[in-house]
Amino acid sequence: MASVRVLPEGVVNKIAAGEVVERPASVVKELVDNALDAGARRLEVALESAGLERITIADDGSGMDADDAIRAFERHATSKIATAVDLDRIETLGFRGEALPSIAAVSRLTLETAPKGGGEATRIRVDSGEIAVVEPIARGEGTTVDVRGLFFNTPARRKFLKTHSTEQANNVRRMLELALARLEVGWRVTHGRRSILDLPPARTLIERLTSLHGPAYVNTLLPMGDSASDVTVRGLVQRAAAAGAGRRRQFVFVNGRPVDANELVRAALSGYRSTLPAGARPDLYLFIEVESDQVDVNVHPSKREVRLRSGARVANAVEEAVRSALGAGHVAARPLKPRVDRVAEAGPPDLGQLGLFLPGRRAKPRRAPGTDRSADESQATDATIAGRITGPGEELAEVIDREVLPSIWQLHNRYILAQTSTGVVFIDQHSAHERILYEEVVDDIRERPRPGQRLLFPTVLHLTPEQFATWESYRGLIGRLGFEIEPFGGDSIAIAAVPAFRHVFDPETALADLLDDLSDPGAGSADMNQHERVARLFACKAAIKAGQPLTQTEMGEVIDRLFATELPYDDVHGRPAVVQIALEDLNRQFGRH
Repeated sequence: MASVRVLPEGVVNKIAAGEVVERPASVVKELVDNALDAGARRLEVALESAGLERITIADDGSGMDADDAIRAFERHATSKIATAVDLDRIETLGFRGEALPSIAAVSRLTLETAPKGGGEATRIRVDSGEIAVVEPIARGEGTTVDVRGLFFNTPARRKFLKTHSTEQANNVRRMLELALARLEVGWRVTHGRRSILDLPPARTLIERLTSLHGPAYVNTLLPMGDSASDVTVRGLVQRAAAAGAGRRRQFVFVNGRPVDANELVRAALSGYRSTLPAGARPDLYLFIEVESDQVDVNVHPSKREVRLRSGARVANAVEEAVRSALGAGHVAARPLKPRVDRVAEAGPPDLGQLGLFLPGRRAKPRRAPGTDRSADESQATDATIAGRITGPGEELAEVIDREVLPSIWQLHNRYILAQTSTGVVFIDQHSAHERILYEEVVDDIRERPRPGQRLLFPTVLHLTPEQFATWESYRGLIGRLGFEIEPFGGDSIAIAAVPAFRHVFDPETALADLLDDLSDPGAGSADMNQHERVARLFACKAAIKAGQPLTQTEMGEVIDRLFATELPYDDVHGRPAVVQIALEDLNRQFGRH
């Protein structure tokens, strides 16, 4: 049996570093937290190689003298708490003493600092946790921390990091959170020579969001403010009509601290009850204030999680605040004028377009790897509909009436209705087209890129910092969808070609929404690979929408292509794409037996 031993100090420091420093974004957050707690009003953050090669953070805060600067590299040294009682009333962003020594243990770190109000400035160089140099220097008040070669001495940890683009997206997310938490602070963030954020101090959250995303976006938000006896909820929530699919910009702050609080997000979404379409997720900026002794921030070393003593009461306050904001910002819907549906106006349907239901109609098979899409679409095979539908589609094929030519209709610009020999079938046009595009896009990504349709003039699209970082990470896969995109300065891109779909869709909106969802790690399941995740999200964004009128040709094409897929009965979210009602069930409803 192995004997019990006390670990060397260097090993202990690296273990502590693993608790606090998970990735470059962790270092950025810890150092910025310290700068903000030191009263900084201007922060400059410079990154190289997504922070792996270099992170430099300069502030104009109070700074330290030489003795304090040296003590800051000792474990459990801090200026923010003194006794155990203080742990129950944490009012700073940071309080743990291991952050700075933990960062220094896995990097080559230089600290330059000068105390507020004058006094000698100090430079300290630390290599792998060991102080190598302490020397006086000349500089203005404030602190600069320069971290180089992160994880250079722990290669096992470094190899488990994501790509540089993904790590940079995490950096941007953390900086955006802190910029929203501290409006009074001016921010400048660069990555290499590129500016990521350049924000002057702001008086209000709306002013900061306008600087980040523009006035058009801010106009989709509603102010929120509610106060109970010991809970205050304020912030901004998005109008239900502007909400998109997937979790988008959802930020939660408790006593000014950015946190991960899924239960509070769920409470906010409950406030939208009966106002959101299925799958829609609004943007949320939730600021919750409670007494400091009512929140425990000592849950995890990263300080991303908090425990509320009255969590249920806080969640109820969030839900009611959101509900009140939506009620105050509600605009009554205008009554629609009665009109005749466009399908009815068109007269009897063109039966020549009803490919699935016509006897002997040839089907288009699924594209084999390495084959040309255009050849698939211009040639038919010898297989009939019944012969080529496999799996779930086989059951529907068996009940299609081959002798009687039925009609198809579009109901409420949302569902396609068709007659079969045993009843009727309803097809959700969005879910069906989602399934079609998903399987085609997966083939495109894995086998050969989809040809794009070149634009007469390139379109310039301004992205948010998060969207741009995500595009850089996924630009290869996005290019295989049919987009041709190049950087256009700053966070803008120039789109020269878009996917050549046979239906009308807005490629700019689809691309922007795709980037929003790709930036959210929770938008895909854990067992979904990168190709499938891009295909699923893009299929949702590019598919025919509910409420979009379709011609007879378009409806027939949706039906044909749906039942050429491997899983025609379900969309990519697990919702049904096809619902059948048997004739005997209809007879029973009308009292006919």
